[in-house]
Amino acid sequence: MNRPRALISTIEPIDGGVPTMTRCLAGMLEDLGIEPVFAWYEPWSRRPDLSVPLHSLLQGRRPGERNCAAYGDHEGHGLGAWLPELEFTHYLPRRSWRELVASCRWHLAVTGNPLCAVPYARLGLPFMAWVATPWEADRSERVSRFSRPRRLLDRGLNAPVLRRLERSVLRAPGARILALSAYTAAELEAIAGRPMEGVLLMPVDTQRYRPDPSRRRPWRLGFCGRWLDPRKDIDLLLRATALLARRGHPVELVLAGENDPEPLRARWSELGLAGRVQTHPHLGPDALAAVLQGLDLFVIPSHQEGLCIAALEAMACGVPVVSTRCGGPQTYVLPDRTGLLVGRDAEDLAAAVAAIAADRGRRDRLGAGALAWVLENATPDAARRLVHRHLQALAPLPDSLAVA
Repeated sequence: MNRPRALISTIEPIDGGVPTMTRCLAGMLEDLGIEPVFAWYEPWSRRPDLSVPLHSLLQGRRPGERNCAAYGDHEGHGLGAWLPELEFTHYLPRRSWRELVASCRWHLAVTGNPLCAVPYARLGLPFMAWVATPWEADRSERVSRFSRPRRLLDRGLNAPVLRRLERSVLRAPGARILALSAYTAAELEAIAGRPMEGVLLMPVDTQRYRPDPSRRRPWRLGFCGRWLDPRKDIDLLLRATALLARRGHPVELVLAGENDPEPLRARWSELGLAGRVQTHPHLGPDALAAVLQGLDLFVIPSHQEGLCIAALEAMACGVPVVSTRCGGPQTYVLPDRTGLLVGRDAEDLAAAVAAIAADRGRRDRLGAGALAWVLENATPDAARRLVHRHLQALAPLPDSLAVA
């Protein structure tokens, strides 16, 4: 018997927070007996043959498509676009999008910002979107590194259109928007001028991510994520770590999530951290759990975060979190209960780390508080119930399907 299908519009299945969210939602759909189908804009930088840039418009080309297995053996579609240099074209619903939409009963988006839901909003369809962060916050640091001509194009054309598209998604009559954190919900509500439908925290697999005191090493700090993304401000963490090292603390730093650490190696050597920094590429769940279990503290130095999923996974391992006040982490970094919040200053960050790592009783108390918070607020059962309710509102589940 063929299972009913749900289309998930998302980003390309590489690594990072959005693919982790996508994998999570796909698992919930499978538990309900629904077949997930994935579609994404295939970036021009990766597959220039699939899109038609300005200089190729007169060559008779049309946007192409890459069909592949995604997230296991599920159907996946990487779609090109007209004029990919104009970012707002990436998710406009050309024929391939329309055909995929027509083949599926439910229409979902899992996205760093709301733009992955543009095909549904433009077609006037009811949909559910799970959104990590507002559009502008998601890209502001990246835009600051554009060349001057590209910044001018962005300011004059891309950005105004993208803002309108974001509002059209958030205000769409059939939209059911679930934010990744309370911070994201408040930011999206300010843009939309209406309340969102709720907060869906990333659920944590507490069977995999659990404390293992035998692995823990005092003064071992860690961050997991795409730490070369300028939003993560990893240089702040390096400077704070260097301050702790100069003050005689046996500090070491573990960074996971980037396959090539070379762009940062000279910087940590310059700060006197050679031999104190350990890096890992993007890790699978079991390997990541082993790394997190070995941390004394998880540290978030970011300018902006929709949530920081790895921090919740660290908390499930009994690891307290020190974070800048960068949005999403303020949901779960509760001062002197699960960790500490600081300003974006290396001295403040180093002082907060030292205040916990040098007081082993306090460290253990905060670690227990972090674990307790996850067990109370970020369970898979709560997430499944919320998703099930919204799927039912979009299109009732057949009686033959499982009930979450």
